[in-house]
Amino acid sequence: MWAAVFFETSGDDECDPDLAVKQLEQIAHALRQLSPGEREEFRAFARRAARADSRPETAAMIPRLVDGLLGAESDV
Repeated sequence: MWAAVFFETSGDDECDPDLAVKQLEQIAHALRQLSPGEREEFRAFARRAARADSRPETAAMIPRLVDGLLGAESDV
């Protein structure tokens, strides 16, 4: 999850944008290979991490990012 956060939030000076997109696509593909139960466990982990994060903008972004990577909960 934290790799996805890095690639989602990194600027051009930190990471090549094309590389970031490719990495996010690969992370999404790997996450979508999880079983429905594993997806829900990951989603729950991400929500806990978001609630524990002291940076409001990161805390708000984590659930949206994870939902985007996993697809809609109804897709599970």
